[in-house]
Amino acid sequence: MNFQPLFMSMSISFLLLAGSVLALAQSAPEEQGPIPIHNADESQAPIPQVLFRPSRTGRPPDTRGAGSRNDRLCPQDRAANSGVTADAPALTALVPNDEEGLTWAERPTVWVYLPETSARQMVLSISDEDSQPHSQRFLPITGSGIVGISLDESAPPLEVGRSYQWAVVLVCGDRPSPNDPFVTAWVRRVAGSGEPPEDALEQAVWYGERGIWYDALAALVEVRRSQPTDQAITDIWSSFLTQPSVRLGAVANEPLQ
Repeated sequence: MNFQPLFMSMSISFLLLAGSVLALAQSAPEEQGPIPIHNADESQAPIPQVLFRPSRTGRPPDTRGAGSRNDRLCPQDRAANSGVTADAPALTALVPNDEEGLTWAERPTVWVYLPETSARQMVLSISDEDSQPHSQRFLPITGSGIVGISLDESAPPLEVGRSYQWAVVLVCGDRPSPNDPFVTAWVRRVAGSGEPPEDALEQAVWYGERGIWYDALAALVEVRRSQPTDQAITDIWSSFLTQPSVRLGAVANEPLQ
C-alpha cells in the first residue's frame, strides 16, 4: 500500500489546524488579571482622616467648662452619686479647644454631652456679642449622651460676621434657678465660600480643613448615625474629638442620642 498520499494529506490537515489555532490565539484578547470592583460597603474603601484646623479668629476663650458648680451636676444628683461620678464626663459643650466655633448656617445645631441627670428639661439660651438676648428654647431631656440642639425655626437667623454666646442649662427643679448647672460656648457665623461635597464624610473633611466647626461636626454626626456599627467610622469620630485642636477626648466614646 502506498502511504505517501495519506501521509501528505494528514500533514496538510495538521498544518491547517495549527494555523487556525494560531489565528484564534492571536485574535483573542490578552488575558487580564482580576478587575478591581468597587465594594458597595464603604467601610472596605479607604476613609479619609477628618482634621480640624482652627481659624484662629482671636475671639473669646473657650468657656465650655463654666458652670454654677465645678461638677456641673444638679444638687440631688451630686448627693446620689457622691464618690461615683468622679471620673465620669461632666456636662460639656462640644466646641474646639480655646477657639470660637464657626458656622455657615443661619440656625446651626449646637452639641452638648449630657451626663446622667434627674433633670427633666434643659434650656438653650443665646445672646449676641453685645449681651442682648437672641433666642431661648426649652427641650425635654430623654437620656444621657451627646445631644444636638438646633435653633428654633422661629428664631432670627444668625447674622454674618457676628458672634453669639450660647448656654445650655439643666433645669434641676420645676423651674429654672440661678444655681442650675450650665455650660457656655461661642458661635460665629461667617460667609460661605465654595461648594461643599455632597458626601457627608467628604463634607466633614472639607469643613474641617476650613475651620468651620459646627458644620464639620454636624456632617460627621450624620456619618456616624448612618453607620453606627462601622468601626472605621467610630475610630474617625474618636480621632476627630481627641485631636489637639479639639481636646474632647473625655466624651469621644459617649453615645449619640
